[in-house]
Amino acid sequence: MKKRLWLTLSGLMGVTLNSHAIEQYSLVNESHVWPKVQAHLLNPKLDKRAANKLEQRELTVNYQAVKTIGANGRYQHYQVYLGNIPVLDNRFVLLVDKAGNIEQGLGNALLVEEGFSIPHPAPFKLSDKKIKEKLVQRLHTDGVAFVSEPKVSKAFSLEGDDFRAVFVANVITPSNRVNLIVDAQSFKVLRQENDIDGFSSQQSFVAGGGIGGNEKLGAICYSPAPASMQNCLSYKFDPADLAASELLFTDPQASLFSDFSGYPFVVSKQQGVCTLENPYVKTIDYIGDKMRAASYQCAGNNEHFEQTSVDDQYYDYFSYSGVNDAHFNAGLVMQYYHKLLAEMYPNQQTQCDAQGFCLKQLVQNVGNNTHGNSQANWDDTYVNYGTGNYGGTHYYHTTLDIVSHEASHAVTYWNSQLNATGQDGALNEAFSDIASIAVFDYLSQNVSGSYAHSRAFNRKSLDSDTNHRGNRKWWFGWDVLYEDTGGRYFAMPSWDGKSIDHFKSYNPSQSIYETSGVFRKAFYELVKTQNWSIQDAFKLFLRANINCFFKGMSVQDAGMCLIDQASYFTHKGTNNEVKQQIDATLHSVGVVAQNSQLSTLDFEGSIQYDVVSYTLSTVPANQIKAIKVEWGDGTIERWQKNSATAIHAFLQRERLVNIDDLIRFKLSVLKTDNTELVGYRHYYSRAVQAACPPVQAQGQSSLSSITVNDQQIPLNTQPYQSVLTDTHVLNKHVQQVVKFDSSLNGKLVSVLLDNNRDGLFSDSEMMVSNQTITNGQVTFKLKDTISAGIGLMRISLGGQYAFYDACGYAKASQIVDLKADVEIPELPLEAGFTYQIAADNRVTFTNTSQVNDIRQPRYTWRFGFDNQGSTKKHPDDVQYPFVDGNYTVNLRVDYQDDSGQFDEFSQQITLSAPAQCEVGINNPSNAQTIYIDEMHLWTSIYSRHLITGSSGTNANGYVKHQTNLEFKDSLELNVDIRSNVLDEGTIDNLLNRDNRDVRFTIWLDGDRDESFQVGEANYYDVNSNYTKDCRNGECRIKASQSIRLPWISWWKSRKYVLRARLEEHPTSEHGSDGCRNFDYGEVEDIEFTVNGS
Repeated sequence: MKKRLWLTLSGLMGVTLNSHAIEQYSLVNESHVWPKVQAHLLNPKLDKRAANKLEQRELTVNYQAVKTIGANGRYQHYQVYLGNIPVLDNRFVLLVDKAGNIEQGLGNALLVEEGFSIPHPAPFKLSDKKIKEKLVQRLHTDGVAFVSEPKVSKAFSLEGDDFRAVFVANVITPSNRVNLIVDAQSFKVLRQENDIDGFSSQQSFVAGGGIGGNEKLGAICYSPAPASMQNCLSYKFDPADLAASELLFTDPQASLFSDFSGYPFVVSKQQGVCTLENPYVKTIDYIGDKMRAASYQCAGNNEHFEQTSVDDQYYDYFSYSGVNDAHFNAGLVMQYYHKLLAEMYPNQQTQCDAQGFCLKQLVQNVGNNTHGNSQANWDDTYVNYGTGNYGGTHYYHTTLDIVSHEASHAVTYWNSQLNATGQDGALNEAFSDIASIAVFDYLSQNVSGSYAHSRAFNRKSLDSDTNHRGNRKWWFGWDVLYEDTGGRYFAMPSWDGKSIDHFKSYNPSQSIYETSGVFRKAFYELVKTQNWSIQDAFKLFLRANINCFFKGMSVQDAGMCLIDQASYFTHKGTNNEVKQQIDATLHSVGVVAQNSQLSTLDFEGSIQYDVVSYTLSTVPANQIKAIKVEWGDGTIERWQKNSATAIHAFLQRERLVNIDDLIRFKLSVLKTDNTELVGYRHYYSRAVQAACPPVQAQGQSSLSSITVNDQQIPLNTQPYQSVLTDTHVLNKHVQQVVKFDSSLNGKLVSVLLDNNRDGLFSDSEMMVSNQTITNGQVTFKLKDTISAGIGLMRISLGGQYAFYDACGYAKASQIVDLKADVEIPELPLEAGFTYQIAADNRVTFTNTSQVNDIRQPRYTWRFGFDNQGSTKKHPDDVQYPFVDGNYTVNLRVDYQDDSGQFDEFSQQITLSAPAQCEVGINNPSNAQTIYIDEMHLWTSIYSRHLITGSSGTNANGYVKHQTNLEFKDSLELNVDIRSNVLDEGTIDNLLNRDNRDVRFTIWLDGDRDESFQVGEANYYDVNSNYTKDCRNGECRIKASQSIRLPWISWWKSRKYVLRARLEEHPTSEHGSDGCRNFDYGEVEDIEFTVNGS
C-alpha cells in the first residue's frame, strides 16, 4: 500500500520544498514496484562521478548496497540514503534469481518522482566540533547525564509526512549505552534507543586451563588433558565442599583450535607468562586492567590458578574465577560458530567477506559493573560481564549461557546488525537465547571427564517428554541464577511471567525480551514437533541471520527469510517439505510469513488451569463445511456440515485435560469453498490451586463454616485452608452472597477471584476490598472483565488484606480458597437500537441488541426509504432526504447456526427539512457598498482562471458559479480577488495595519455536506494578503487567500464547492461565519472538479 508524503524538513527553518511526491512502498509481493527500486540502486563500487554527486548541495534519494550474500548473490541488502546521508530505519532486502531478476523483497523502499531533490540542511554544514558543543550544551540543559564524549553522525528520520534532519548521538550514560536521536535544528532529544544488546609480535599458543564454576555448578577444572590441572583438582574452598569436577573437551572436526583437538581454552605464552588471548578471543580482567588481556605466570601445564584470588572471588561472589569461565566459554562459542560457518560457506577464504559471513576476535571485559553487577551486554565493541550481586541472586555473568548469548549479539552485529529495539530487537534477543541452547548442546556432544557425570551437568541437561517444567536444558540463564529457575524459557516462554508464547499476544509496548519468546518457542517446536536436531534448527536461524536478516525488519519479514532457507536443508526432505515444516512451525507461534503457503485461522483460545477452551467467531457459520479440533492430549473431535450436531457447539467449546502437561492445541476449519484455515495455541496445564499460600500475621481460626450462594461450606479451624473438593457456581448475571458468623460484624472482609487463572491474586482481581462487615454477610457483583470457567475464589475475614507479597498478605484474618465456576448463562435474543439525528438529516443508529456473539448474530437493517439497508452491526451514518417525513426503521437479528431464532424491532423517526447554509446581505440597499468585482483561481501561476460572472453584484449579495474548471488533488489552490472601485481614503481606513476592518475568507466544503465550518476555512489571515490597487485614477482592494485541495485516489474525480466571502466590518471570528448573513460585502460560491493523481 502506498503512502503519499509531502516533504518538509524541520531542520531547514523557513525553507519551502518543491511539491514533489515521495511514496513509501512495501516490497513484499509488489512486483510492479521492483523495477522502480532497481532504477535507484547504487553499486557498492561507485564511480567517481556518482560519488562526487552524493556530496553536492542538492540531496537525492538513492539506495546503497550494504552486502550481497547467498548462492548466486541471492540476498542483496540496501540502505536508503538522501545523498550520502542515511534515512533511519529504512533498509530493505531484494531476493534475486540467478539472472539477477528480483523474485521478492523484504522491508519498505522510498520512491520519488524524477528530478526530486532537497537542499543540504544548514545544521549539517556545522563543523563536527560545533555540533558536539551544541549537543553537549543541550544535554546538560535537559539534564541528560553521560559519562563520555558523544559520537555523532548525521541522518534523516522519516516521521509521518516529514523528513527531519537529525543527529544520532551514541552516548554512554551512567546506566547504559544509548543512541539519542536529536533534532538537528534545536538539538532536542526526540527519542532514545538502546545501543547495547543484553542480559603485535609473533606469539605462540598453548592449551591453558584452570578453575571455574560457581556455587550452583560446583568447582570446574577446565583441563586440556586428564589430571592436568592439579591445583584445581585438589582445591576446596571449604573442607566440606565436594571435590572439583574435571571438564575435558575435544572436537576433532573443529578447525579453529585443531592444534589442540578442539579444546577451546587457548592462550598465548611467552617467557613463562600466559595471556588469555588468541586470534578469536581476548579476555580482559576489567577490575585489574581495563585494556590488556589478563595474564598469569604459567608453569609447564599452563594452569591458571592463584589461590588467594580464587579464595577472594568465591568469598565475595560465590564464583571461582570469572576470567577462566569467560575464556573457556567464549573459546567454545567462537569455535562452534567457526565450525558451522565454515560448513555453510565452504568457499569463503577470509573471516569477514561482504559476500558471506563475518567473524572477528571477541573482546570481553570480565567484571565490568559499569551498567550494574547483575548484567551482561555487548556494546558494539566489547562483551561486558558483571560480577553478579555477591551470589545473592546472580553469580558471575561468565557462565556458558551468558557468554553464548552475548557473544551471539556480537555475531549478529558483525553480520545483520539487527537493532536492540523494536521487532528486530526481539529477534536479536531470541537469536542469542537460541544460541545458548545450541552451544550447550555442542558442549554436551563433546564433553568428557567427571564434569560430564556431575549433578549440576545432569540437572542442566534434563530434557524429559513428561516433566516439561523441569527441563533445564530448555531454560536460559539457569547456570547464573542462585535459585533453581531460568531467566527465560523455551517450552513455554510465558513461564517467566512476561514473555509471549504466540505472536497474537504481541503489542508494541512489550520489551524485546518479552516479544522474543515467539522465536524461542518456534525454535523449540522445530526441534520437538518437526524432529529437527538442535544443530539443524540453529543452522536455520544462523543462515537466516547471515543471509537476509536486516536492521529494521519485522517479525513477518523474519518468517519469510527463515522459510527461504529451506533449500539448504534438503536432508530433512524435499524443498517443499522443508518449507512446510518451517511454515507450520512459525504458524504454531502466530508468525505468518509473506511467503507462507498456509491460511491462518484467527480464533480466541485460552486455558484455565486444566480446562482448554476456544471461541471461533471470525468465520461465518454458514461458510463452514467442517471443523477439526485437536486438543493436544491425543483427543480429536470433528464436526461436519449436514451432520446431526448443531454447529454452535463447535463455535465455542472446552475440554478438561491432564495437569502438568504441554498442550499443543490445533483448530482447523474447512470452508464451503474448500479453503482450509489452521490455527494453533500452546498451553501448559496446571492444577486448580493457589500458586502459594498467603503470608499471615496473627492468623485467626474461629470460623467453622461459611455459606456461598446458599451452599454451606464446612471449614477446619485453621488460619488458611484450600477447599477444592466441591465447585461453587457463580452466575455472572446475579448478585453473589457470602454469609458467615455475625460475630465478625465490624471486622473486614475481602473477596478475590483469580480471573487470569495463574494461581495468584492481584489487586485488580479484588471483588470486595477490605469492606466492613455489618450484617454477617457480604454481597457483590462480578466484574465485567470476569470470564466464564473454573477459577479460584479467596475470602479473607477479619483483618486487612494487602499485597506486600505476590502471594497476598493478611493480618488477624482467616482465609479460605474455594473452587468456583463462573457461569454466564445465555440471555434471550432481543433486537433493539437507538438513534440520534444530526442537523442535516443524517441519522446515527446504535445497535443495542442483546445477543450471544459466539453464535454469530446476523443483522438486517431497513431504513424506510429508497430500499436502503445495511448488514453491519452498527451501520454507517444514514443520509435521509432533505425533506419533512416519517420513516419506519426495522432491525432483524438472527443467528447463523441454522437454529431459526430471530427477533425484530421497529421504530418510527420523524425528520424535518434541514436548514440550508444560505447566506445573504441583511439590507439589499447596502449591496453596492463593497463587493467582489473580479476573481481568479489557480494552482499554477502560468494558468490563472478568471471566474466569469464574478464582476458586479446583486441585491442578495450572493451568487453561485458552476464551472468546468478541473484541478489535481493535493495542490495549493490560490484565490485572488479585486473589489469594486472605492474611495482611496476609505481603502486606507479599511486596510489600517493596526485595525484592519475588511476580511476576505475562503472555505472548501471538504466533506461535501453543503455547510462551511471553521475547520474548512483558510488557515491564515494576515495583513500582507491585502493591498491597495490603484490604476488610472481608480482604486480597489486586492486580496488573496489559499487552501489545500483534498487528496483523493488516483482513479477518482469529485465535485467540490469553494465559498469566497468579502466583508466590511466583520463581527464573527475568522472562519466561523461561513453560513451567516452580513451587513456589507458579498459571498460567491464556485463549483469545480478535483481529479486524483
